Amino acid sequence: MKYRGMIASFLLAAVLFGTAVPAKAAEVPATPAVQAAALKVSSYKGGSLLAGERSMVVISPYGTSVTAVSSNPGVIALEQVSGYHVMVAKASGTAVISVTDEAGNTASMTMTVSGGAAASAPPQAAASEAQAGNSPVVNSEWSHNPDADLTANLEIRQEMVRLINQVRREHGRAELPADDRLMNATQDVSTQHFREHTQYEREAVIAYAWLYGGCHNLTCFSMVPEEEIAQTAVTNWVNSPGHLQSMLREDVTCIGVGVTIEGGTAYCHMFAGSPTGHGIL
Repeated sequence: MKYRGMIASFLLAAVLFGTAVPAKAAEVPATPAVQAAALKVSSYKGGSLLAGERSMVVISPYGTSVTAVSSNPGVIALEQVSGYHVMVAKASGTAVISVTDEAGNTASMTMTVSGGAAASAPPQAAASEAQAGNSPVVNSEWSHNPDADLTANLEIRQEMVRLINQVRREHGRAELPADDRLMNATQDVSTQHFREHTQYEREAVIAYAWLYGGCHNLTCFSMVPEEEIAQTAVTNWVNSPGHLQSMLREDVTCIGVGVTIEGGTAYCHMFAGSPTGHGIL
């Protein structure tokens, strides 16, 4: 099926991670055993690393504040980058990474390090605090555009969020609030003028500190007045079963959209976030 302009779709294989940032405490279930079963820990890059590699610690459920320790820091050391736990593989061997939430429940995983040279100095971590103003904290290890104007075309983007929520209401779905991390990430992605999905999209949401699951929509088109860009983008997505499915997911709780207009072409992106997901959606 062809639409005005180009449209590409894909559900993001989102491998996103847990956080140690304090969040609003969730209700404590009736029994400690239930809570213990709910707390999960895993590794962004899987259970095996090469010496010198880094991998973020994935915590589920979303919003759980935890402390993390390594049983063998000589094999895997733990650091914090922008408030998130990061494993640094130092030397061959095994280490158990354990996390404990505020209620005292624990979860653990065994990590194996092999091969490769000794761990090199880690890349420069992102600043722990935002600069003056509303500049976002960006993790420099992941793809992003440091020159992106993250407030560009904000009125069009806000209208796009409104229209997406209108579609969700029409299908009996809850509205999605805009999340600053996803708004920043999708706007950054739009500046790249992509016409198909790329690894950059996956990494951009991580760079702007969204460390969980979600799905992307992308469309680009030309010959449309600026006042019609938001409606055209959402209409394109509604008319595509895959894009519509992304907009109507029941497991997402927030959204971000980005729009860049260059040479008469509008590049539009959407990311719907699933804070309890960190695998393939």
